[in-house]
Order: sequence, then structure tokens, then C-alpha cells
Amino acid sequence: MKKIINYVILISLLGATAYILISNNDFSKFPILMGKVNKGFLLLAFFCMILYWICDAYIIHKMKRILNIKGGFLSSFNLVMIGQYYGAITPFATGGQPAQIYLLVNDGVHVGTASSLMLTKFLIYQIVVTFYSAFMFIINFNLISGKGRLAFPFIIMGCLLNAFMLLIIVGFFFNERLFKRIFTKLFIFGYKLRIVKDITKLENKLDKYILDFTISINRMKENRKTTFILILTTFIQLTFYFSITYFVYLSVGLREVPYFHIVSIQSLLYMAVSFMPTPGTVGASEGGFYILYSSMLPKNILTFIMILSRFIEYYFGIIVGGCFTLFDFISRKRKKTSSECDFVDDKEMRVDGNEF
Repeated sequence: MKKIINYVILISLLGATAYILISNNDFSKFPILMGKVNKGFLLLAFFCMILYWICDAYIIHKMKRILNIKGGFLSSFNLVMIGQYYGAITPFATGGQPAQIYLLVNDGVHVGTASSLMLTKFLIYQIVVTFYSAFMFIINFNLISGKGRLAFPFIIMGCLLNAFMLLIIVGFFFNERLFKRIFTKLFIFGYKLRIVKDITKLENKLDKYILDFTISINRMKENRKTTFILILTTFIQLTFYFSITYFVYLSVGLREVPYFHIVSIQSLLYMAVSFMPTPGTVGASEGGFYILYSSMLPKNILTFIMILSRFIEYYFGIIVGGCFTLFDFISRKRKKTSSECDFVDDKEMRVDGNEF
């Protein structure tokens, strides 16, 4: 039921966004503009998105090696793409990490270990993106406050919310007692509502989960050199992502706005819309893009640049991630069916042997 609701919300938002764009723009010119696009720069924009995914896969692969989780780079890339897909179709991108944890657990990884991997990765990402955007905000304050006055309050709010989220994650990361205390209270509350039947059983499971989690976190803390490499890789990853719009900008023949300005604006736009409760921040990203670039880019081509950028940043990920998700589902189903058939055949052979 939740999946159906998410799809309905996503389709409704896409429809509303499309209506706003169509009602305010002449789309008959788009095929002409598309024909004039520099395909080399456009391919670089797509390549930046692919490099973003590769960096993400490298980070997960590196962390898996620290935590002694089996699997090659391709399995990490598969994990990234499935996370991309579920993150893109769920509000606040909340579906990505649970899906990745589920896949890891399904492959035999302990829940605590899988959760610590994803939480550590998320912590590193939040630290880097928060400081990245804060740095861009400080050095480009005059540019943002002047040309992006309407989006200024949203940027401030986004930065504060991301900083607050970072503090919460750090609190859980370094204080497992707090983690246990919160969940114990939730168990008690669930017991009073008759949702939870056995508090002791859940607490024992939680203790095992926290033990696996703590061991995994300590391994990550001990590998400081690797942590530094992961932070640097995340910085490069974000730079690839924020560079997409610049290459789209170059592809339409524009050269006036410097690379650094566009990367700065993209990082701040990301912060401004990151906590919007829509799948893929649909609607908010398009609106924010229009506001921030309206005084920098020609009006007759602004929407075209926005649509190309958003397709590469968001819709391209849904298409590719959806293909990976479908292939993974079919592959796992075939393996399950094959193992069940082998089990039945083996059982029949043992029965036949006994009959002899």
C-alpha cells in the first residue's frame, strides 16, 4: 500500500510540475534547441552522473572490505543503483538505505553490521555536504544574497536542518546507550499500545544488534586513513554531481557564468530542497532552480537547461536504477527457485536410496 501511495504522490507531483512548465513555456522550440545542443558537453554531464555513482560504489566497496563483507565492486555498484532507485521514489529519499540494508542482510550480513555501514556512510556524506555547502555559502554570500534573494531563507533553513541532522547522527554514532534507551522506550510504548508482545525478546535482539553495530563502528574508527580517503572521495563525488548543470550550461552555447558560481549555486540548491517531503524533491528542485538562475541565465533557455539538468540528476537515475532493481529481483528469484528445486531433487534422491 505504501508503494502505491508513493507512486501516486510521485506521478501527481510530476504532473503538477509538467503543467507549470508547459503553461509558462513554449515547448515547440525545444526540439530546435535540442538539435543545437553540443553533444560532447551533454555527454560530459551524463558522465558526471555516472562518476557520481562510481564514487558511491567505491565508498561502499571500501567500507565492506573494512567490515569483512564479501562481494566485489560490481555488487557494490548494484547496491548503489538499487539505493538510488528507492531513494528517488520515496519522500525524503528514505527508501534507499533500508533497501540497501535489506539486500546486505539477504546476502548473509548481520543487521548491525549492515546498518553500521550505511549509517557511517551517511554520516560521512552529511559531514562533507554540510561543510561543502557552508563553505560555498560563505565565499559566495554576495552572489547568493543578491541574485538569489527569494531562495535565501530556504538555503539558510536547509543548512540549519542539515547541521541539526548531523548532530543527531553523531549522537547515535558515539553514544550507543542513548540509542538503546530511545528504543527501549519505544518498545514500552508499543507494548502499551499492544503492538509489541514481548519486550524482553526485542531487547535481547536489540543488544545483539548494538553489539554488531558497535564492533563495526569501532573498526571504522580504527581505520583513520581509510576514513580520510572516504571523505575525499565524497567531496569528489559531490563535485561531479554539482558539475552536471555546468556542462548542460556549456552544451547550449553559454559561457558567461563561471564554473565555480554554478557549482556553488547547485550545492546550496541541494541544501535548500534536501528536506522537502517529496520524492526526489520534485517540484522544489525545479522551483529553486528557476529562482536561483532566473537572474543569471537567459529566460528563453532557462527552462530548457533546467529540464536537461533534472533529467540527468534525477530521472536518469530512476531509469538506470529501475533496470538494476528489476534485474536484481529476477536474479534473486531465479536463484531461490533453483535452490528450492535442488533441495527437492536431493530429498527425492535420499528417499529413493532408502527405498533401495
